[in-house]
Amino acid sequence: MQTGLQNITSATTTTLVNEDLGSTSFGSISMTNTHASTAVTVELYIQDRTSTVEVLSTLVNVPEAYTSPIVGNASGIDGISGVFDTNANVEVGDEVVFYDRVDIGTEEIVQASSPITVTKAQGSTTLEFSSTVIAPDNAVAKFYQLEKGYIVKTDIPAQTTLMLNDIPSVNNKKSTLKLKTTGAGLAISTPLSIITK
Repeated sequence: MQTGLQNITSATTTTLVNEDLGSTSFGSISMTNTHASTAVTVELYIQDRTSTVEVLSTLVNVPEAYTSPIVGNASGIDGISGVFDTNANVEVGDEVVFYDRVDIGTEEIVQASSPITVTKAQGSTTLEFSSTVIAPDNAVAKFYQLEKGYIVKTDIPAQTTLMLNDIPSVNNKKSTLKLKTTGAGLAISTPLSIITK
């Protein structure tokens, strides 16, 4: 059976098979970079829908700001976006949990709903969330994502086809098959194909 034909032309994460893979065996997977000169970086992986791993522990980085006369703006996050010491390795869809800030204070952490997930990453420090968060400056934020099992992480040079054979079977996991790409061209004209046994 052939499945998952995609025309991918941007930096994105694409779900190729969104179902319980069960005991799926893959015969082959081929990907062709149709861009004339730009290499495309690909990460092809199985994502377990039941197990999460911590990908980052960092601090809220929104210190208190004052103007003259001293009126003050509350420090920390109060809304659906926030600034952190770093957002390295965090991806859209990751879950965030906030904990007491490093120095014991009186400001309360409030999460409007659970789980709260990342909806957008901006630059190296800013993130947007699925719902409102109230957390003081220096509160600890831990980010979690569904566990990944990589099939391949590599660069495909321009106008080159990557063919994968003898891929290990996926057994007894509620999983999805996903492909993360940088911007270039993996196009249907020379298809990305997934052949399952």
